[in-house]
Amino acid sequence: MKKLVSVCFVCLLLTFAAGAANVGTIDNGYPGDTEAQAQMLYDLGLFQGTEKGFELEKTMTRAEAAVMLTRLLGAEDKALSGDWTHPFSDIPQWADKYVGWLYESGLTNGTSGTTYSPEQDVTCGQYCTFLARASTDSDEYSWLLQYGEDEEKRCDETGFIRGDAVSLSVRLLEQYYTKYEDTNGFTVAQKLINQGVFTTEQLKSAAWDVLRRRYERVGSTPYGSDRALSCVIAGVPVVRCSDERIYALYAPRLSGVYGYRNEVGKDYQLFWLDPYTLQTTELLHCASGSLTSALGHAGRTDYLVLMEADQENSTLYAVRGTAVEAVMELSEDAKNLALFSCLQGEDGCVFQYDDSTFYCLEEDGIRKLPLAPGEKLATVMQDGLLVTQNVSWNHTVISAWTWDGKAAGSFTVDNAYPVPEGMESENAEYIAYWCSLFAPNLKSDNGTEVWGTAGLYRVMDGVLTQVTDMPVYDCKVDPADGSYVLLTSPAEQRPYFSGSGVYTLTGTQVIRFSQNGTQQMLLSDEPDHGLTFSEISLAEYGKVQVVYTYVMGMGDMHQYEYAVENGKLRALVHTPGMGYSGYTEEECAAEQARLDALGVGVGAA
Repeated sequence: MKKLVSVCFVCLLLTFAAGAANVGTIDNGYPGDTEAQAQMLYDLGLFQGTEKGFELEKTMTRAEAAVMLTRLLGAEDKALSGDWTHPFSDIPQWADKYVGWLYESGLTNGTSGTTYSPEQDVTCGQYCTFLARASTDSDEYSWLLQYGEDEEKRCDETGFIRGDAVSLSVRLLEQYYTKYEDTNGFTVAQKLINQGVFTTEQLKSAAWDVLRRRYERVGSTPYGSDRALSCVIAGVPVVRCSDERIYALYAPRLSGVYGYRNEVGKDYQLFWLDPYTLQTTELLHCASGSLTSALGHAGRTDYLVLMEADQENSTLYAVRGTAVEAVMELSEDAKNLALFSCLQGEDGCVFQYDDSTFYCLEEDGIRKLPLAPGEKLATVMQDGLLVTQNVSWNHTVISAWTWDGKAAGSFTVDNAYPVPEGMESENAEYIAYWCSLFAPNLKSDNGTEVWGTAGLYRVMDGVLTQVTDMPVYDCKVDPADGSYVLLTSPAEQRPYFSGSGVYTLTGTQVIRFSQNGTQQMLLSDEPDHGLTFSEISLAEYGKVQVVYTYVMGMGDMHQYEYAVENGKLRALVHTPGMGYSGYTEEECAAEQARLDALGVGVGAA
């Protein structure tokens, strides 16, 4: 099979839940858990269990891996019906034809010229090599690991098991087949369909609630011109809309599937589409040039904003299946504020209507949630707690509210950054712009923590608590002990980089906060290392890596990774698949020499 170079995650609409329970270290984060993924492979004829079931917790020998790989490639019948030769003297009879077919197909080389070591447990790297050879012209498999070398290391440390093999095999189906310089643009799943291993309908049935689904306009073949709104699974259009004039409504946060038709000179139509068949039901019909945008969902109720071309105001609609209800009229300002400020929570979504009015959009309707004037939504935490911020040039108030509007914690953070003289006399627009850059703010969150230059906050027992009020430009949680690894800088500094019109705050220090509140400086800026970091790329099991972004000009940015080790920096060579511009080996050596000479590198005296 051919080289799977990259996974296409460009989706117009995703309709899947977070990954379920996982068996093994390799976690795809798919809607279906490892057991469901194994069942899908079984239904497609690509995997078999034992007399005791799938036994996903068991280790796998190299002989068993040979059988699994042969089945995964849809070649079991061919392997068993052929006469194959190999140089290995240690193959049991039951695995002989499988190993023979793999050897003659160039997919295995054994552990020596005459041995295969069939009873030896297969490692993550060995199994990934099998998959790479089956789908590409190379043994290189970094593209198959979603989390880089650490994923492989942790897997082998824990023990590579059948569940891990299932997860990697399923991950392979989404990858592009490029063996023998195949340029047809097929994924492995499509290649297996083309070879008659299973059908498109069988893939749809087996993978529907297991793999990711996306809805977009694609051709019936990779380069087909007959583009139509389709449901795509593992790169395969498993169902196509019969009306090729319909486009997908970009709405990743909605529970339903929607499309629209907006031809020049003809009326605008919005449709609900049955996700399984893509049969259409018209929801709205209005003037040509109208536009629909999504706010979010609450249970099975979706909230959409219709901007009619011949109307001054917009309308907020609640859509429940094929039932549509107009629930609120929005002025132009309210519509823009809603579209840009609406936040999705587990119980619904909330948006800001004006300076002091918020609305909760719930499954059975909308509810006004009055808050103090000047509040701005920051995030909705996973437990439904709303977090707001009231920013002024001298301090910021961070507040939390329950879903029904009760106060759940408040903190005031003074601005230690130097305030320009005469700020009080400047106009409101200038002050608002200055505050957006330099006053304490909340910038990011991961659902359980929220952070920014106003500090780091988390929810405990339904109340917002402050971990620290120091500036936090990035935060990662180390799964080894639950500690926070923070990218920060002194409160009176605001280092940044600016490129392509984007202004990004950066940090110079890395600090670890343990769960009991103790702090450890992992990287200081004394002596000055001359770098400002834009993110923490890794903070797992004691290993910490940071990213430095260098702007050469508009639209010309390069990123470089560094490991933080015992308070010092190690420049890292570019890791394939990590997505960074990266240092070459020669550039890395020169950078390391610079750091060492400054006394901040791992090689410093």
